[in-house]
Amino acid sequence: MFLISIICAILYVICTLFININWINDIACYFGYFLAIYLVTFVAIIPGFNYVFNFISLLFCKKEKKSCSKEEDVTVLIPVYNAKEKIKETIESIQKQEYCGNIYINIIDDGSTDGTLELLKSIELDSNISIIEAKHNGKACALNEGLKKVNTKYTITVDSDTVLHPLAIRKIMNKLTNSSENTVATAGCLFVKNSKKSFITKLQEWDYTLGIFGVKFIQGNYNSTLVAQGAFSAYKTKALNEIGGWKNCVGEDIVLTWQLLSKGYETNFAKNAIAFTEVPEKFRKLGNQRKRWARGMIEAFKNVNVLTSRKMRFKTRFLMLLNVFFPFIDLALLIFVPLGLILLLLGNPLLISWISLLVLIFSLLLCVLIEIRRKNMLKEIDCKLEKRSILAFIVYVLLYAFILTPYCLIGYISELFNCKKKW
Repeated sequence: MFLISIICAILYVICTLFININWINDIACYFGYFLAIYLVTFVAIIPGFNYVFNFISLLFCKKEKKSCSKEEDVTVLIPVYNAKEKIKETIESIQKQEYCGNIYINIIDDGSTDGTLELLKSIELDSNISIIEAKHNGKACALNEGLKKVNTKYTITVDSDTVLHPLAIRKIMNKLTNSSENTVATAGCLFVKNSKKSFITKLQEWDYTLGIFGVKFIQGNYNSTLVAQGAFSAYKTKALNEIGGWKNCVGEDIVLTWQLLSKGYETNFAKNAIAFTEVPEKFRKLGNQRKRWARGMIEAFKNVNVLTSRKMRFKTRFLMLLNVFFPFIDLALLIFVPLGLILLLLGNPLLISWISLLVLIFSLLLCVLIEIRRKNMLKEIDCKLEKRSILAFIVYVLLYAFILTPYCLIGYISELFNCKKKW
């Protein structure tokens, strides 16, 4: 499946190279060959390669065999900072899990100033719940404090604003424990909890159900999920201790995942282990989040030498290296869209070619296939989600990536130049 997907994607590139020559020459007449080649490469050729690779990978993905295993004891780490309004709901969702093994909960207060710690101390907690007080040194340090107290073979991380589906822990642990011995982490499936709060959250609802879900589904099939996100993931405790836990950085979850993968370990995705997390409700906060995510990717490249890591699997290395193109694609998109619109208003459709429309068609086909996979997954666990906004979908497909591009570029540049980090 992996080789077939790559071959199909390469064939697409070869075809488009021949087809795009005239388009490159036309653009070069106005802007020179450097900009023409750059735009066509990172707006049409590379994204097209990515869409074709993902589409074929998803189309021929293996059907999972139903399996069950002994439900092992787990420890859930919940790092908390100023979460007075949300933490109780998170704890209750864990207590309502349909899971036979013991669930121990370590709540690590990272120096909250809004009364979160006082609230936790005032409510009646079960004996399996521990409250750990830590200095305000960031999420990674809080997680590491919690990790010191873990005595179980498996560890799960859950954010303080995340609510778990009743079957979430059973499904994520079933995936992890039934995978190969070399699998040390499983990412859960995140959907948006506050999707109806604003148009910005409605946009993110499509991003989580199509973009993030689809990418993790594909990477998980290759046992190379590149981000076992802190909001909801399960790990083998031994592997976490082996690499010294989480690094104190902006993208602590992606850095940790890449460190595990660099040692030759595998990571996967439990598509039916659902959790609902809160997303930014205002555009500015969304932009800041994407800046952090962009910085996290660069941090991962700094901490893991993708080219020289001897133990890393080929599939993992390939998927990681695809990330190298993201900054160049973002910059090309930032130039291409405004320039294309200006030329179009002047009566010159130079940048609107059938090959650029073909990329859009491939992205829509991929969206359809991801949606089919998602709906099938929801049927498996009898989970029904509210309908999503059609208007938000149109904006998501046409503009979402473009409007977030400046924030991503700022994030890349900030990390490359070691600018001050803000959580």
